[in-house]
Order: sequence, then structure tokens, then C-alpha cells
Amino acid sequence: METNSGGMELLRALLLALFCAQARGQVYNLTLSVKEGLPARTIVGDLGAGLSRRSTGFFISESRDSYVFRDLEIDADSGIISTAVVLDRENRDKYDFVAATLTGEVIRVRIEVEDINDHSPVFPSGEVELEVSELSPTGSRFHLEGAEDQDEGLFGTQGYRIIEGNLTDYFFLDYWSSSKPPLNLDLILSKKLDRETQDFFSLTIEGFDGGIPARTGRLQLKIRVLDENDNPPVFNQTEYHTSIHEDAPVGSVVCQIHATDPDLGDNGRVTYEINRRQSDPNHVFSINETTGVVYLNQKLDFETQPFHELIIRAQDNGAQPEYSSTFVGVKVLNINDNSPTITVLFLSETGEALVSEAASVGDYVARISLSDPDLEEEKISVKLEGGDGKFTLKQTDDFLYALCVQSELDREEEDLYELRVKATDSGSPPLSSEMVLLLKVLDANDCFPVFEKDAYMISVAEDLPLGSSVIQMTARDADEGPNADVRFSILKTNQEGLIRIDPQSGLVTTAAALDRESQEELWFLVVAADGGEPTLSSTATVSVTLEDVNDNEPVFQQQLYSVSIPEHSDVGSCFLQVVATDADTPEFSVLLYSLSDGFDNADRHPLFQVQPHTGELCVSQDIDRDAGPTVYDILIKAEDPGGQSAQTYVHIEIEDLNDNAPVFNPEEYTVSVSNHAPPGTEILSVIATDQDSGRFGYISYSITPKDMSSLFMLDTQTEIFMLDALPDTTLVKLFITAQDGEGLASARPAEVTINILQSAQIPAVFQKSRYTFTIPEDAALGTYVGKVQAVVPTQSTKSVSYRISSGDPHKWFSIHPKFGAISSIKPLDHESQPYVLLVLQCYTETSEVYSIAQVNISIADINDNAPVFPKSSDSITVSQGTLPGTVLFIAHAHDHDSGANGRVRYYLKHTGGLFAIEHNLGTVTLNQSLQGGHQSSYGLEIVAEDEGDPSLSSILTLLVDVDQKAAEDNLAFETLVYQVEIGEAYRKDSRVIQVRAHRTRGARTSNTDLTYSLETEPGFPPAPFRVHPKTGWLYLSNSLDFEAESRFRFQVLATSTDASLENTTGTATVIVHVLDINDNAPVFGREVYYFTVSEGSSPQGLVGTVEAVDKDSGKNSQLSYILLSDGKFFRINARTGEIINWVVLDRERHGQHTLKVMVTDQGHPRLNATATVHILITDINDNSPQFRHIPASKELSIHVNAPAGSVVTNMFATDLDAGENGTVTYSLMTGEL
Repeated sequence: METNSGGMELLRALLLALFCAQARGQVYNLTLSVKEGLPARTIVGDLGAGLSRRSTGFFISESRDSYVFRDLEIDADSGIISTAVVLDRENRDKYDFVAATLTGEVIRVRIEVEDINDHSPVFPSGEVELEVSELSPTGSRFHLEGAEDQDEGLFGTQGYRIIEGNLTDYFFLDYWSSSKPPLNLDLILSKKLDRETQDFFSLTIEGFDGGIPARTGRLQLKIRVLDENDNPPVFNQTEYHTSIHEDAPVGSVVCQIHATDPDLGDNGRVTYEINRRQSDPNHVFSINETTGVVYLNQKLDFETQPFHELIIRAQDNGAQPEYSSTFVGVKVLNINDNSPTITVLFLSETGEALVSEAASVGDYVARISLSDPDLEEEKISVKLEGGDGKFTLKQTDDFLYALCVQSELDREEEDLYELRVKATDSGSPPLSSEMVLLLKVLDANDCFPVFEKDAYMISVAEDLPLGSSVIQMTARDADEGPNADVRFSILKTNQEGLIRIDPQSGLVTTAAALDRESQEELWFLVVAADGGEPTLSSTATVSVTLEDVNDNEPVFQQQLYSVSIPEHSDVGSCFLQVVATDADTPEFSVLLYSLSDGFDNADRHPLFQVQPHTGELCVSQDIDRDAGPTVYDILIKAEDPGGQSAQTYVHIEIEDLNDNAPVFNPEEYTVSVSNHAPPGTEILSVIATDQDSGRFGYISYSITPKDMSSLFMLDTQTEIFMLDALPDTTLVKLFITAQDGEGLASARPAEVTINILQSAQIPAVFQKSRYTFTIPEDAALGTYVGKVQAVVPTQSTKSVSYRISSGDPHKWFSIHPKFGAISSIKPLDHESQPYVLLVLQCYTETSEVYSIAQVNISIADINDNAPVFPKSSDSITVSQGTLPGTVLFIAHAHDHDSGANGRVRYYLKHTGGLFAIEHNLGTVTLNQSLQGGHQSSYGLEIVAEDEGDPSLSSILTLLVDVDQKAAEDNLAFETLVYQVEIGEAYRKDSRVIQVRAHRTRGARTSNTDLTYSLETEPGFPPAPFRVHPKTGWLYLSNSLDFEAESRFRFQVLATSTDASLENTTGTATVIVHVLDINDNAPVFGREVYYFTVSEGSSPQGLVGTVEAVDKDSGKNSQLSYILLSDGKFFRINARTGEIINWVVLDRERHGQHTLKVMVTDQGHPRLNATATVHILITDINDNSPQFRHIPASKELSIHVNAPAGSVVTNMFATDLDAGENGTVTYSLMTGEL
């Protein structure tokens, strides 16, 4: 193998070298051919045949394993080429290779394999089935798949021919070539087909090639001719003639006709019918449509018609049927067939064979007449058979008889009689006829309805739903028709309206809810009456015992209990017994009592408990009215063993005991007053509070008798001390006692220290300590308000000056400094501040003390504000079934004015009487029913008008949409708007208000059918409420805070489980106003205030203002300021918090003052706060330097006997002022002795 491989590589190298070397040499082309299929070693040719000179050696370009050496043998020495195997052109049709001689000639060799006819044409399938309609037109083409031949050219498929099966030349072939084999083939119809003649063809088609001899391939083509309805039925005779005796019975066969249709299936299925338009319109004959048998359909009578002609049509059942007709002649053969004729005429009203069971003996039932066309004078004998002797024949004429009643009839025993009337003539042979009479006995109302029992006793549960079956009553009446048509009714009952009976079926059902507790047994009389005339009836008694079910909730004797108990009642003491009853039997009526949270859950109250078996409400913890709520609202639930429960509402008011004495806050007061103050001067207000209420919380004040107490008087109601007479001392201590309405005094009295400021100079004093003026709010700037006046001591030559020290933070007023005239200097507004309390000071230039007076200026309201609605328009939707009187809307407008100017009344413009409004409350109600109208909406104009003169008003447009879809039946609340007020101190789970809904039509829906829910209204905060889904009670679910949210608005929805109200919802609006309680103490803006004021020869007036705020509203936020510390130099405006200097300040005596200020609100109980005020006194240069070490004569003698520059003496002077004002400089002044 290695040697051969090396030789091959050498050969290739030599050939490559030769080819390269001879690239410029001569190249020969040698083309040879050889037929396929020749045996191996067949010589193909000689490589040297085309050379110019013989060569004895050749090199071949192909490797030994190539297809050339696989199929061919090449002698490298001689150049002879022969086949190595039998060649197959279809596998390889040519061989190409290159040979070279040793001398360098190159031969390009191509050997072409010539085709021989070694393959036959082959069809894709040896057998093909084809379906062709017999109505296919001549020339129709049917394409067939051609035969393929692997040979080429002439030896390929050249054509097709039919070699078998086409004896009648119905088909021929058409074939043609295309770009790709095989040769195309079509079968062409050359004659019209007739399935009835030939329904199948089996053709043998042969495909042949061009070889000699030719090779062929065959295709077996099976053609099935499809049937079409192209043949009418064909009768086997053109006419049919037959005869029949006239006495032939109905149904006798007359003849049979036959027609055939060569078509297949429905196309060849023939049916027959008599053409009634052309023959036998009276249906004397009939024909079997399938067999063609003609039958006698009616009796024949030769005397009437001896010959009958029939036209019979045969048709196939194709989609478009084909027809043909034939004639049938029927001859009637006469026989002796005329028997006597019996004619019966019944004498009933309708002429029918009827007789009443109430007919009397001898009554005529029918008239019977006899006739026989064959007889003239002969008689006919008549005989009556059947009837059980109830009937007989009575001859009334030669050929007339009457059928009469012979004995009494009873339809209930026999309601139908079969009578035979037989008539026999006297012919030969005698002929007879017979008539059967079916005589029906008519009912007479002679039977009563009969119940199965005279009395029925049943038991049913009391909770049967409305319309439930109670008992099925049945009564039978032996009569028939209307006489047996039983109808039921209830004649008498011990409870109307509870049951009803179906008049036709007798089914007794409930007509209303049953209640064993109202009536344990029902009885009623059922009447069964027939429909005869006169009516016959019978009765039966029904007793119904109602079985108890747990269908009754416990019922409290009261839905609301109101009780009051004193505070600190003994723990365990019981103060109320709630009683509930249950109408059910003892099995379901034993009740247990418990506290409830309103949602069927047990509740534990911190102060109360209920005895579970007796319903007694008892105290469980000590109750202090003053430390907690004064009222409690609790729910007590009574529950029966079946789980039914009810709740009652207990409102408990805690009675106050006088267990709290008045308490002063503060307990110590310090105030200063001038020794020149006139009698009646107001000095101080003291404050005491008592946590009790009513007369226990009413406080009066008195001065404890002491040495100087008689010098003062006390207003026991207003808590204001007044100077009665001038005491001759510099300090007075008083003790004030407060006691409540029952005489319980404060444990500790208030200690009041009064500093009497001594002044040699008598100050100017106001003529009155209080002045009152009024000015309208629309007064022009500069309007005179009033005048105050001070009295100057007679020995004084100084003029009096006036100024406003406090009470006017907005600077609305001014006072003339010399004349005391008060004027307005800014626009006034009653709505922002209805009054101003001014504190005025009067003084002279040298006065060390001011006199003070209070001026209360009321700013009178004018009608300058119109009522204002929250928005100018609103809309609501109401059901068409809303009941008159229902509240639809609450209009509210606010007027900022006061008194009559701020009182608002409401009116409707152009209502037409359909709506009404409450003039004071603004509630819009439906005044008339909406059912009669067809208007879908109404526009209302609500006018809000105040009572001012002239009055002012505004308008709210309210659109009322009417929901007409809910006109038949709907759910509606008692009112569309619920409004309630509730204090912010209400306890969680407190009951607030109950909402109720009902049906607008029909029966009122029970509470158990309704479910309530809440829904937040857009634009409003989530409401802290929840609703009991069954009772409609609203409960507080979270604590309230007036300061955070004072108003809630939400929707309450009602839905019903009643199927008739499915998908129906009632809606109402709930508005809750939260009322403020005094739960916020005042708060100062700062805990410590710092003010600065200069000393001087006269008081400085306003020093500064302390301010506090209270989050509460109304009286709970009205503040009063009180000065707790020494009032010798300062006073405070109780309303504004302005601190006033009213006594001359001297920094050198007091450089700083510290005050304690308390602010208190007006709520109950009062809440307060305190703040510290530091007042720094600034220096003025009001002190001269003083030599403190020299005699009062300010003369100092010294002896000088010393040289110049020696110290003679030291001089030292001090100045009480501060800073630069207190810095001392010295200078030497000489004077003459």
C-alpha cells in the first residue's frame, strides 16, 4: 500500500511537470461514445487514435479511486479504454478526464454514455377512480397524471392510448408536452353519457415510448357515472280500466298502477297521487303513494254515479322532480244494495245525540224516519236494541218513529248508551239496515261537592314565609262540566287576612305573617261550591295549630330609660331594673341581660354592671361627677336562648353632691391704691371656682371681719372690691371667703394685700370710675363718642391731661389730651369687635399717681352684611315615591351681623306648593306627592333674608332631580337630611342618632330586611362614626376634637334583602355638628416676657402687652388677665393683657420689677395659665451728685501749713444715677470770703 501510494504521488508529479512543460505544446480532444447496458470489458476506444504518431505510454489525470477508474479500465501502455462495469446512463451520462503521453501531448477525453430503451413509462398510480356526472357536456376534460419514463428523448414517453374498455367510444385521450416531464394527459368526453344505459366504465390506458419495440406502462381508470334526475316516471300502461261492485266496502282495492323511473335514489323513487283538480274532487278513491294501489275511499252508489274517471300522476323525488300522468277508468257494478235508510233527528238544542238525566219518562229524545228506494208500498219493520230498557220506540206514522225515555236516567251510573235501530224491508231476499246511536246523557247538577273529611287538624310552624302552603283542600263532585267545576272559598275564620285559598286548586296559603304569640290556633270554614245552577256546596272545618319558633326578639318595656343617681353611690347598689319580655314559649323566652357596645358585642363599663338574670343595673365603681362625665349613655342587651336579642338605651345623669368647696385661684392678691382714691373706686377682682354645679356651684363672696374690713365693700356677685372709705394706713390685709349656694365655704380664704400709696399732692380724679358710650359701626372718621372728666384739687393750679393707656390695640379711638373728648379715628367693624374696653388715665404734670377709669364703648351693629350661603347652588336627587312631609334639604346661610340684623329667615320663590321651607330652620320638605307629575327635575330658589331695616338677602339655587325609575317601589329614609349636635367629650361607643328607612310603596319592610352602612361624602373628612347594620343607630367610633374638626357630613345607605327590592338603595345625608367643651387651657405666647420702661416724674402709661390664645371657642375661649403680684406700680387690662404703669417709677429705688400674670378663660371649669413678666427700669438724670462725708452745712474747715503740692484733703461725691448720669467729675470753684 505504501508503494502504490508513493507511485501515485510520483505519477501526479510527473503529470504536473508534463502539463507545465507542455503548456505551450499541442492539446488533442478525443470524444468517444458507448451504449449503456453493454457487458463489462466492452472496448470503448483508443487514447492514441487522435495522435499524430503512436505513443507507447500514457498518464491519466484521475486517481485510482475516482469514478473514471471505478467504471472504466484504461490501459496506460496501449491507451485502450474499456468498460469495467455495465454502464447506466440514468446514473451517469458522461465521463471526462485528461491523459498525457510520455512525449508531452495532452488529450482531453470525453466519453458519452448513449441511452438505450431500458425503462418503460410508469404512471404514479396503477389504478385511478373517476366520478363523472351523466349530465357532463360533450368535450368535458378530466385531467389525469401522466406516466414518467426515465429514458430520454425518443425513448421517453411519447403518447397515450386507450386499449381496453372504450368499445362505445365515449372517451378519447388528449396529450401534450410541457417544459417538464411527464407528458400531460387529459380524458375527453366524446359522447353524452346516460347512467341508465351504462353506469360504469373500466378503461385501460397505455403510455408508450419511442423505442423499437416500444416499452409501455398501463393505467386502470375506473369511471363511475353519477346519476342525475333526467328521467320522468313511465307507466307500464297508457290507460287503466277496472270495475268494482257498488257494495264494495270502503278500503277495497280497486286496481294497482305501476310506473318506473330508471334514475337512482330519490331521483328514481316514484310516488303517486290523484290529480284532484282534474278528477275525483270528492275523494271517493285514494291511492297508496308508494305502491300505486287504488283504494275505495267512500261508499259507491251505482244509482248516483256508475262510472268514475281518475287522473293519476306519478312523480319522482328529485330536487327538481319529473312528472307523468295516466288515466284510470272505474266502472261501478250494480247490486241489490238498497237497504232501508234510517234517518235520525235528535231533538236536543244542538241537534246532537244528547239527553238530560233529568228527562221525564215519555220525553221524546229523537225522531227516526225510514226510507228504501227499492220499495214502494211495502212496510219496514223496526226494532230497538240496547239501552237497558231505558228507552223505547213509539211509531207516530207509517215511516216515522219517536225515541222516548222509558225509565229514569242517572248520568252518574251510566253516561253513554249504545242503541241499535234495525230496519228490515220486505224485499226478497229481505234487506235490513242498522244504525247505532251513541246517546250521551247530559249532566244535571244533582250532586254536591264532597270533601275527604269533614274536619282537618294540622300543625304548621309560625315562621312560614308569605305564600307558603298550609293545606291542600280537595273536594269531588260526581257531576261533570260546570256542575263539577268546584271552586273553593273561606266562609268564616277567626283571623281575617292571615290565610287565603286558591279558588281553583284549593291550596290554602299564608296571606300574611303568622304569629303564634298573637294567636296560637287558626280555624276557618272552607266552602266547596260547584258551577251548576242552582249552585250546590259543602263545607269542611280546618283547625291550624301554630308551632312556636324563636321568631320574637325580646321587647323591653321601654326603649329609653332615663335615670339619675347621686354621685358616690354605694358600690354594688342597684338603681334601675330594665325588664324585657319574649312572646315565645319558655323554650325561647328565658332572657339574659348584658351590657352591649351596640353591635351585639359584650361591653364592660368602668362604672356600671347589669345583673344577667334580673336586669338590675348596679354601680360597680365609685362615681365622681366632678372628675368625669356628668351623663352616661349605655346599652343593655336582652338575649334569648335562640340568639335573638334586643337593646334598650339607658341615659344616666349623675346628680351632683355638694362635695366640693369653692377654691380660690390664685389664693393671694396684691394691689396698690392711692390714698386719695375716692369712695367707690374699684380695686380688685378675685376668682373662686367650684366644681359642683347648680346651686352647689353658685359662689358668693364676703369679707372676713377684721380691723379694717369695714373700710371696704364687696359686690358679692361680680367679685369686685370697692373702696368704701379711706384707711389711715399704708397697708391693709383682707381675707375673702367664698361659699356655695349650700353654705359650704372655701377651705382657705383669699388673702388680699392692699398697699396704700401715700402722696402729699392730691391727684386729679375721674368723676366716674366707669363710662359707657355707644357708636354705630358705620360712623365717619372723627365722630365724637363721648367725654370723660377728671376733678382737679381746688388748690392745684395744674391742668389735667388724658390719655388711653390700654384697651385699644387697633388704635380705633383717640382722646383729646386736655378736654377728654373721645373720637373715632379708624373705620369700625362690629363683626370683628363688638365693643372696646378702654382704660383711661388722667394726670397732672407733677402728679406721682394717675387716676384710672374704664370706658366701655359699644360698637352698634348696622345691617351691612347679607346672609351668605356656603355655595350659590346645590343639587339633590329624590325618589318619585318620596312621601310628602319628608325633609329633603337643610339650607343654612350665615349673617355676620348681630341681633335682628343677623337673624335669618328662609323663603321659597315660585314653588307652586310642591315644596315648603321652614322659615327659621331652613328645612326644605316635600309638600305634595311627586307621583302625579312627569317633570324630571325642579329648580328651587331659596331666599335667605335677615331682619334688618332695610333687610338684605341672598339666593341659593337648589336643583331637585326626580328619580322616576324608582317610582314603583324603592327605599327611602324618614328624612333625606339628619342633623345632630354632639359634644366633643362624648365617650367612644356613645349612641348618637337612629336613622330609619322604609319602602315607598307596598308593605313596610321590617327592620330585619334592611341593612345600613355609611359612605364618606367627597370633600369631607372620614367620619368617626359607625352604624349598626340592623337597627340604624349611629355610634361614635373615635374620640371627637372640636378644635381639629367641628363638622362632619357623610351618607347613610339602606339596602334590602327582599328580592323585590334587589339592587335598590336608599340614601340620606347626616350632618354632625361638634360642640365645644372647655378642654383647652389658655396658652401664653411666651413663658417669660421682658419689657423696658423709663423712670420719670410722672407715670409712663402702657409698658407692654402679654398675649394668650385658647383653642376653644365661645366663652371657653374668652380670656381675662389678672395681675397676681404687687400692683403698686403696675396694673393690667383684664381684656387686652396690656400692662400699665400708673405710679411714678424711680429706678434708684427699684431698678427692676417682676410680675406674675395669670390668664383664665370663662369656661366651666375655668382653665388658666401663668407667665412671668420682667420690667427693667431705665435711668434718667434725675439725681445730683452728693458729698456724703461733709456736714449738712456743706462747709469744711481745714488748716493749710504745707508746701505747695501737698494734699490738703480728699473730697468724695456720689450720684445715684447710672452710667453717664452717675459719673462724677470734680472742679474747684473759688469765691470771695
